[in-house]
Amino acid sequence: MKRLGVVENIAYDGSLVVRAEFAPPVGADVLDKRSRPLGRITKVFGPVREPFASVRTSGPAPASVVGSDVFVGEGKHAVQEGRRGRRSH
Repeated sequence: MKRLGVVENIAYDGSLVVRAEFAPPVGADVLDKRSRPLGRITKVFGPVREPFASVRTSGPAPASVVGSDVFVGEGKHAVQEGRRGRRSH
């Protein structure tokens, strides 16, 4: 388990916005401090030094999760995407 960062906010669609310490792979499992699953990373955006990660939760996220540390599981669930995989044409 590796520390991902701190939950900054809950977006209007229910996903969590996390201020990450590194750029995590899309599709990686996100856990709370007690190793309970919160969801999966759907998007990484923002500045390179401290990116943000959008986490799609498996259920409704409680408001108490804002400000808490979250972690990335060490599993192989991340989607490896090639450079051409991002293009729309």
